[in-house]
Amino acid sequence: MEPPIDAPVPLPPRGIASAAALLAVGNGSSRIMGLVREQVFAALFGATGAMSAFRTATRLSTAVYDLLLSGATTSALVPVFSDYVQAGQLRELSRVVSTFINLTLLGIGAIVGLLVVAAPLIVQLLGADAAHFELAVELTRIALPSILLLGVSGVLTAVLYAKRSFTLPAIASTVYNAGVVATALALAPSLSITALVLGLGCGALLQVLVQLPALRGLGYRPVVDLGHPGVRLILRLYAPVFLGMLVSYAIVVIDTFLAWQTGVESIAAMAFATTLVQFPIGLVGAAASLAILPSLSRLATAGDEDEFVATLLRGVKAVVLLIVPLGVVLVVLREPIVAVLFQRMAFDAEATQRTAIALLAYAPQLPFVVVDQLLIVAFYARKRTITPVLVGVAGAGVYVAMALATVAPLGMAGLALANAVQNSAHAVVLYALLAREHAAMRQAAIAGFLARVVFSGLACAGVLLGGAMLLSASLKSGGLVIQVVAVSGLGLLGVGAYTLALIALQAPERVEVAAILGRVIRRSS
Repeated sequence: MEPPIDAPVPLPPRGIASAAALLAVGNGSSRIMGLVREQVFAALFGATGAMSAFRTATRLSTAVYDLLLSGATTSALVPVFSDYVQAGQLRELSRVVSTFINLTLLGIGAIVGLLVVAAPLIVQLLGADAAHFELAVELTRIALPSILLLGVSGVLTAVLYAKRSFTLPAIASTVYNAGVVATALALAPSLSITALVLGLGCGALLQVLVQLPALRGLGYRPVVDLGHPGVRLILRLYAPVFLGMLVSYAIVVIDTFLAWQTGVESIAAMAFATTLVQFPIGLVGAAASLAILPSLSRLATAGDEDEFVATLLRGVKAVVLLIVPLGVVLVVLREPIVAVLFQRMAFDAEATQRTAIALLAYAPQLPFVVVDQLLIVAFYARKRTITPVLVGVAGAGVYVAMALATVAPLGMAGLALANAVQNSAHAVVLYALLAREHAAMRQAAIAGFLARVVFSGLACAGVLLGGAMLLSASLKSGGLVIQVVAVSGLGLLGVGAYTLALIALQAPERVEVAAILGRVIRRSS
């Protein structure tokens, strides 16, 4: 039975660790399906100029979605929706949600129409070469309408997160990737790479349908109430984020343009490497940040600063402990991992080498990015959206300087490295700003924690390097089954060495992380 309108709605009795565990399971299934999607892309079209044209098209549609809605989810929608849920004001929440669904359909619809007309100019700005220019324009025009569905899905996701309902968003992401894969496999023989962009629309539609239960108890109204206090607050909170994201996507334009200049295969190779980097980020960082945001919002509203900082620090330590061994495995075993996952059919050994190079340059940012995600939501929970934006603008300057300095000597790897430096610097600056306000974030114990993690990470790397030398023949020339067994075995051995090192160093944080992992295993089963 649904609660009556405006009746107080008790939040589910689920702690942050339990929510993080649930999100980790959901994100894990979504990321695995995402890897399957990328494997299908790689097998069908490889790291070719046509795939780079497809990636260029999707970069534009992704940029528009991120600018207009995705960035608003954590910065404004979830914090404000959470306030209404906590107060039990479901009638008011219904009006705000309906307004943003309608704004999405009307506003993004108009923008998509303009971008379809301007697609040739935009693709030219993104630097596509003459041989792939027309293809990139065509794919861009087909990909853009999917933004409408993704926008509606984003609003529904924010409602579910505000209600601390994490299951449907996790399922929706998995269903999205499944829809893309199914469409690609079904239509690629007849439509070639166009099937991939059609798959984006199919996946987005499925994502919306899965999340429609978010409106249960709220309903939908054909209203656009720009004068509503909740709508005004969301727009005010998101305005600086939007401006900051404009700067970020100016960087995307520069990055795409420079990547085309380093070779027609570069964008494709960088995209496959990004998928591998994003896998642990989504599994660890995104799950933790989305789980912790509603709790941080409530603590910020209650003015409980001590518990706010304590909760944030617990989250930071947990994600660092979890991400470091995954990052070490990606760096040390980068080439065999890429080969096992992608090297078949159209994806050849040269594509594997290029993707592994990009992966090596991207991977060092992993611990910084997962911490950065938590720090950003900490600012958003306190409705301080301007600070992360200003730091992001400064980070964009860091990227431009680094990219221009390294693209000539390092080529594609220089662009990936510039991206890693930019994202890492953003995390360091945000942490320093919070540490100035809260003495708890400047404790000597934090330095000790980092030292234990670094030592354990080195132990993991040492074991992996030794094992890779012993199994080099199997990793390079063995059959697929042998390679899978070798890579999996070495990965588990490295993570085991990392865990034993933490136990030997008596890292107290390992207990809480073990509890989270236990919840993940129980929810998975």
